[in-house]
Amino acid sequence: DDNNNNDAAAVEDDRTFVETNIERIKSENPKEWLFSITFDNFEELPSAKGQMALSSTFSCFGNQWRIKLHPGGYSESLTGMVAVFLERCSGDRKLAIKYSIGFNGDEERMIRLGKSIFDGSVSWGWANFYSRSEIIGDDEEGGFLVNGALTLYVGIQLDEFIPKNPASSFMLKLFNDENSANIVFEICEQQKSDSESDRKRAKTSTEKLYHAHCLILQHYSAELSALCATSDGMTPIIITDVKPEVFRHLLYYVYGGEISDEDFAVHEKDFINAADKYGVTNLKLEAEVWYVNNTEITIDNVIDNLLYADAMNCALLKEAVMDFIVESKEEVQRVSFQDVPGDVCKDLLAAVSRHYEKDSPGDDGEDETEVEKTYSKMRIRDLRQKLDEKGLDIDGSREALIANLKE
Repeated sequence: DDNNNNDAAAVEDDRTFVETNIERIKSENPKEWLFSITFDNFEELPSAKGQMALSSTFSCFGNQWRIKLHPGGYSESLTGMVAVFLERCSGDRKLAIKYSIGFNGDEERMIRLGKSIFDGSVSWGWANFYSRSEIIGDDEEGGFLVNGALTLYVGIQLDEFIPKNPASSFMLKLFNDENSANIVFEICEQQKSDSESDRKRAKTSTEKLYHAHCLILQHYSAELSALCATSDGMTPIIITDVKPEVFRHLLYYVYGGEISDEDFAVHEKDFINAADKYGVTNLKLEAEVWYVNNTEITIDNVIDNLLYADAMNCALLKEAVMDFIVESKEEVQRVSFQDVPGDVCKDLLAAVSRHYEKDSPGDDGEDETEVEKTYSKMRIRDLRQKLDEKGLDIDGSREALIANLKE
């Protein structure tokens, strides 16, 4: 049982109050309060079993909280394990809380989840949170310390029933609602055929009508707004470059709907292509993430994927291709890059440089600022997350994303 109730009174001499750096950071879950709590000089903290380092307090849901860190383990911990507990320091009313405690490494993320009743008299957490030796690391494994400091990420949210805002369900009810719509799309997928009669039959068999609302489309993207500008009342706007089912999913997404993994599996690039053309950026990026995580880059398809990533401005896919090229440099030497545009080759060289930079001494004569160096080493997902937190455009090439962050 990883989840332990820490209700034993600690001996005063076993407590060390540590001045910790605490920051509230943005969580992907809007109901969660997420904090970073940094313990400097982790290896120098008291590490005998049962000794405790108490963080500074922080405020959440009208109460004060803190972290109890046992660098050498709690009384019930296994040998060599670090114990971590979340303590509510104020208030007597019982609070049902979901909480998480974790930390990030260079290549992995560790997180533990729990939910408990906090009534001010107990702490909840894990007696066997993580191995001390693995946190510290060694010459071969870097561990989880940064400049000797351990940063814990603590998430707290109420474990109560809270009704959802119904606005999204109202929007979905408007999807393809013929009675309230003021614009119509006629989706006619073009199919190649040798005869005119076959083309007409094919057009009729794939023709679909979808009803929408200009007010919603105009505020979603410039491309959809431009479509609305061509509307003549309820005369259908003809769309011939997107499959009917793909356009239906695209509209459904615009109205707040979600796309299933099964649909992503079937349509793959179709979502990227359509979302890119009609400015549905988040759908394009979600489809790109799905494609990257479900596509194996090989010697046989590396060039096709690279050219596609460049043509569609798919920075995450391009990064995945570049990673493959760097990691498979011996095999890639026999691949022809004749059809690859010159600017893509520059990106490849930059990827190689980033890959080997960690093993090379820095150049004190570089004009590049430390911030620029940090951005150039960041993964695409991290660049996009930073841009999203600032409310900036998250689509575009690596260079475009970094330029947006610099502004």
